[in-house]
Amino acid sequence: MKKIVIFMCCLWIGPIIYGQQNMGIDNSNYAGIQSVFLNPSSFVDSKLKWDIHVFSTGTLFDNDFLYIPKGSVPAFGFKKIFKGIINTDLFYSYFNSNTPNKLYQVTLSTDIMGPSFQMEIAKKHEIGFTIAARSYTDIKNIPGNVAQSAFAYLLEKDLWNTTFHDNSSNLNSMTWLDYAIHYGTVLYRRGKDEIKGGVSLKYLQGIAAAYIKNTNLTYNIVDTSKLIFTNSSIDYGRTDYDSYRKISNYHDLNHGVGFGGDIGFTYLHLKDPSENGDSRIGFKISDPDHNNYLYRIGVSILDIGSILFDRNSASYHLQTNSANYSNWRSTHIQSNNQLDQALSSVFYQGDSSQSLVSNRFYMALPTALSVQADWNVYGDFFANATIVKSIGHGPRQGAVRPDIYSITPRYENEHFEFSLPFSVLYYNRWQPRIGLAVRIYYFYFGGDAPGSLLGLNNFQRTDFYAGIHYFIPWKKMKQKPVS
Repeated sequence: MKKIVIFMCCLWIGPIIYGQQNMGIDNSNYAGIQSVFLNPSSFVDSKLKWDIHVFSTGTLFDNDFLYIPKGSVPAFGFKKIFKGIINTDLFYSYFNSNTPNKLYQVTLSTDIMGPSFQMEIAKKHEIGFTIAARSYTDIKNIPGNVAQSAFAYLLEKDLWNTTFHDNSSNLNSMTWLDYAIHYGTVLYRRGKDEIKGGVSLKYLQGIAAAYIKNTNLTYNIVDTSKLIFTNSSIDYGRTDYDSYRKISNYHDLNHGVGFGGDIGFTYLHLKDPSENGDSRIGFKISDPDHNNYLYRIGVSILDIGSILFDRNSASYHLQTNSANYSNWRSTHIQSNNQLDQALSSVFYQGDSSQSLVSNRFYMALPTALSVQADWNVYGDFFANATIVKSIGHGPRQGAVRPDIYSITPRYENEHFEFSLPFSVLYYNRWQPRIGLAVRIYYFYFGGDAPGSLLGLNNFQRTDFYAGIHYFIPWKKMKQKPVS
């Protein structure tokens, strides 16, 4: 029976994989190809002649239900955190039995970017290629009684013999590989005004997915021998997690394919050529063509598209007026399919196949609208404001990214960069954050919620990213003024 609850936790609590948007780095003029994930026009006419991205990773996790007590793990104690996840002996919950119907929220995402590049193919025409593994999990409005029952393997006796309702839980979780070709060009330039446009086309391979929607459950955990459902219904879908036990090659990871794309535009108000000076007094840049702006404003739509999961995948509908799951504690479930059949038998009075709707389902990408504004305050000092607003999928299932509103002061040059992002994260609750990011030559690292990783408070959120890319900036041709 423990495997049943573990699988329900996979559906209700989500895979323990995370990710995020690197506000301290992606808006930099030295971000290179990585900047296309925020706006596909941003890498055009940039300060970099070409960029080779070697590797980067980023993690975001934020929730108001689970936590690790302050002092339980050392600073950057990732090994102990993951061991605690596996052994389920490190996390505690904020559940309060006096408010069992309080709603909780969870957001998790991760991005791992592999070898990628950008290069100019003609004057003001840029191409790039990226390969990335991405994952998003979003849990909205899960009642405390449901979350705590799942967390305690249905053994929280304070929640027994009580009828609870859940008509709000919603989960979307998806992990996929993202192969993208990027193209951008300068669409218009006259005087000090320039407009750039860019587009990204993506081929997607679905690795894993799960969703829960249309939740309307009335349940009572009587004891270890009886679980009662009345006037209940729910829709869910999932890839078969048992299939990952048999992975022998790359093809076994692929549970579906899809296509996606991004589109973006950037307006720049350029500096007067006479203002494009070098830091050494008496030198001027002869060809100040590349991104020497007073301010720039970008608008983009990200992650348009979806993935069809049609291999080892299925969607289900459960509905009943009255159902008893007898001896649930002693039931031995060995696979996802056995669990699906067992639930169908409970909800449909012995029919183990009636709940099956289809052997395929679609998952939409985490579509979002983004607006970026960057102001060159003075010399190498900049101020940035960025909004990433999730665009909902309506009644469809799909990955959902949290909304981000940020203001970031930044100092940058070819060799060194420092930024201090102030941001607010929204995923059905508001969470203010302050972070930092540093780039030293080709290596960068940062985060927008470092307190938990440093052990300064309870661990219930983290946001950390790091990477390395090798770039060559456009050579600045300089000349001494005539004396």
